[in-house]
Amino acid sequence: MEKIAVILLLISLGLLIVYGLDTMVASQVHTEKSSNTGFLPISESLRGGIFGGGAVVLSIIGFAIGRKDMSKTIPVLLFLNGGLIVLGMIIVVSMNVVESNKESLRTVGFTVLLGGILIALGFAKIIMNKKRLNSQ
Repeated sequence: MEKIAVILLLISLGLLIVYGLDTMVASQVHTEKSSNTGFLPISESLRGGIFGGGAVVLSIIGFAIGRKDMSKTIPVLLFLNGGLIVLGMIIVVSMNVVESNKESLRTVGFTVLLGGILIALGFAKIIMNKKRLNSQ
């Protein structure tokens, strides 16, 4: 089961990387004449739902599948995925790409929370590994 969990977490990492690259391209080519899309021909909200939300869901499923296995890879990938989400939002906010209205701030806060949850799952996996190691 560890291999399946790692594969899901790697797919999640890939989704986050593609999402981040697309967001960077969208922020660089954004003009008044063009829409806010990068190299992916989909809207910003759909892109976030598929690539961001999909990555979070796959990470949680990967954690659930691999929770009973002794693995150093699973928590590292959870830290990477959660860290990328949090870092990505920090970068987006620092670039002043996000409008400062209630809805945008709520979205940023919720996204950072999801990244924090993945990081917390990484810590939980480390604790589970230590408990399992101590019980053997």
